[in-house]
Amino acid sequence: MKHRDHVTFHVNGRRHDVGAERAGLMLAEYLRVDQRMPGTKIVCAEGDCGACTVLRWFPGHARVPTFVPVNACILPVATLDGSSIVTIEGLAAPDGSLTPVQQAMVACHGSQCGYCTPGFVLAITALAEKRLLANNAGDQRITERQARNGLTGNLCRCTGYEPILAAATTLDVSRCDSLARRYCTPAHVRELRACLRSPVRLEGDGFAYYAPLTLAAACSHLHAHRNARIVAGCTDVGVLHNKGRAPIARAISLHLIPGIHAIERKGARSVRVGAGVTLERLRVYVERKVPELARLLDVFASPQIKHVATLAGNLANASPIGDTLPFLLVAGARVHTVRPAGRRKLPIESFFRAYRTTALARGELIEAIEFDLPSRADELALYKVSQRKDLDIATLSLAVRVRFTLRTTGARSVDEVRLAVGGLAAVPLRLERTEAVLRGELLSTELLERATVVARSEVEPLDDLRGSAAFRRVVLGNLLRRWAREQLARSTPT
Repeated sequence: MKHRDHVTFHVNGRRHDVGAERAGLMLAEYLRVDQRMPGTKIVCAEGDCGACTVLRWFPGHARVPTFVPVNACILPVATLDGSSIVTIEGLAAPDGSLTPVQQAMVACHGSQCGYCTPGFVLAITALAEKRLLANNAGDQRITERQARNGLTGNLCRCTGYEPILAAATTLDVSRCDSLARRYCTPAHVRELRACLRSPVRLEGDGFAYYAPLTLAAACSHLHAHRNARIVAGCTDVGVLHNKGRAPIARAISLHLIPGIHAIERKGARSVRVGAGVTLERLRVYVERKVPELARLLDVFASPQIKHVATLAGNLANASPIGDTLPFLLVAGARVHTVRPAGRRKLPIESFFRAYRTTALARGELIEAIEFDLPSRADELALYKVSQRKDLDIATLSLAVRVRFTLRTTGARSVDEVRLAVGGLAAVPLRLERTEAVLRGELLSTELLERATVVARSEVEPLDDLRGSAAFRRVVLGNLLRRWAREQLARSTPT
């Protein structure tokens, strides 16, 4: 099949075909410099502040046109292939009048210096789009909780946030026009989906990009080019590129491969998450099935990050502080991979080899991650310690999955238990010695104190800028004691 020598996407309804010479630019730079659209601001260039927010719909993530906020500062133009993008310039009506969201920001004095304002307007617009899509007959207003959650990825140094929250919560969503209706006409949708049927190969000076239609082709390319990087949300590699620490010279995208964007139920207890599934789609999927995981994903990162970051990317990055990794360890996850020699399935305990080093061989990539859903008898607890509640890197995280047996006396004994920690050592790991201390024993304060002592001695903690080894030992002990208090409070006294 003939390869495209360009990527195709829409910006405010207008088609853009971009070749290798500009496809390596970050979207924010492309918009500001190439397209003379300065409404998209650049501040942190790390995906933290939200000033660069734009709205994106990608057919592979959602069949129904749904615009969600993303950070333009860390997304290479090449990764927008097949997407529809709306910038702040694209919100205005043909007569130039303000949208209801912009009017609300004016009425509530939600802008002072104005530099962050376009990002906030687009983030609130995304909340309004979500409410319009829900099409509820009742109140269409955005609640304060929805506003606070939806704006965690946008920082403002002037207003103190209250006027901005007021703009969101007083907005009459029914007055808003649907961006999907405006920018995703049948002709637009057909054009974008047609792009997704042909592979892309870009070769330029300093930047190469390959988007195949099959996993086999991706493996072959990855095997032939050792410096190639698999890119999806670029929430890590985009930052390293911007800071000059690891420029993206050769990238491979899997976005055109069928099946990788799917979440599938496997049997009665397992879920298979494709490599292209974003963390926001996972969060929505597990909201009722694994509410504790959904709660963790709520504070995992901003909406802008969760709408592009993937579970497979969090795993492949192999950072010891990856937020989802302790959960995957206690959930008995299996990593489905593809390599030139065929497919294999790795238990997650054998996936991590050393600091940011995995068991993936040359030319091997993650196809999907499968994990077990907690049964009704299981109790799951996930903890994360960081300097900020939202949008922050963990210093230490703990996952506990336990199953109790109720004795005739009313006391509970530990039938089965899995403990996993992140940020404690060079790799996320199970605390197997501590598990052995707990397993088969009656739940008691004395037992949990013994387990805490073993846990603090089971591994040599990291000693870095986020916390000393001594600090991490104390935090681990405190988290286990917190879990113990919560469990003992549910127990019936003997």
